[in-house]
Amino acid sequence: MVTVALRCKRNEARNISKREAWCDPPVSGGKKPPQVVVITGASTGVGRATAIEFAKHGAKIGLLARGRSRLEAAQAEIESGGGQALGIPTDVADAAAVERADDEVERKFGTIDIWVNNAMTTVFSPVQEITPDEFKRATEVTYLGTVYGTMAALARMLSRDRGCVVQVGSALAYRSIPLQSPYCGAKTRDPRLHCIGSL
Repeated sequence: MVTVALRCKRNEARNISKREAWCDPPVSGGKKPPQVVVITGASTGVGRATAIEFAKHGAKIGLLARGRSRLEAAQAEIESGGGQALGIPTDVADAAAVERADDEVERKFGTIDIWVNNAMTTVFSPVQEITPDEFKRATEVTYLGTVYGTMAALARMLSRDRGCVVQVGSALAYRSIPLQSPYCGAKTRDPRLHCIGSL
């Protein structure tokens, strides 16, 4: 189950099933149109599971991740279940690449209703053994990838006065653990974005 944290206070975060109206498109004629959902980090793990679940409910899915073969496998899995998906190899640490992917999804499926920022990377190592470039990459993907995804989504959603941005959080934003300093550091930044995520 995906947790949606779109309010400024942690205690206002809701489970998607309890507050699905936050992410529902307008209903016309009593029938809800298919949603268009973009998920970053969609080729494996939580991102892929989220994509598959949205597809089961009829959403058209934009899959963003770097690995082409895993994206193709995720897209094939969704399509084999009767869903629609578009895998776009994208490095979320590249703001222009995120914008291009956003445009490509909208050309294929129409306006984006839900954007899920899920992409992350880390380095499992004692802090003294991590290079500056490794810290930089983990921060760019985990934190700036969320920033760039949010910016791309809001650029379109605000003018339409509808949409939903989901920030996939982590308990490690609140309590760090050994061997995970790049990820923990990047995730402590995410809660600040929750205040702008709801339209």
